[in-house]
Amino acid sequence: MTPEESTLSKLYKIMALTKSDKPGEALAAFQSAKRLLDSLGMSFEDIIIQHFDDKGMSPRDEVASLKQQKASLQRQVSEQARELKKHKAAMKDLLNQVWELRDGGASGAENNATPTPETTIQETYRPNLSA
Repeated sequence: MTPEESTLSKLYKIMALTKSDKPGEALAAFQSAKRLLDSLGMSFEDIIIQHFDDKGMSPRDEVASLKQQKASLQRQVSEQARELKKHKAAMKDLLNQVWELRDGGASGAENNATPTPETTIQETYRPNLSA
């Protein structure tokens, strides 16, 4: 949980206490929430303006913003797919090395005499690493 999420969670819990039937308890909770916001350099007005601004974005601005967000997310997905492909290749190489060590580190001449099919690793380990 990030510090911001932690603070938001605290504020949410404190504000829930303001629903108390006991006036002193509700007031204390409200004052505690105010102190928490003060420590962040915020006020209740800031929260209201931030979350209940009736101007909002125009539909065109909102569409443009969503298109930018979509493009950004697509770039992230592409980058992560490339990284995943690299990691799969590295894992495949590592498994090949482990397989060679398992066979007793046979010399190159012996390996050429009895080649191990590439599918042996995939048959032994269930994950599909060929992608």
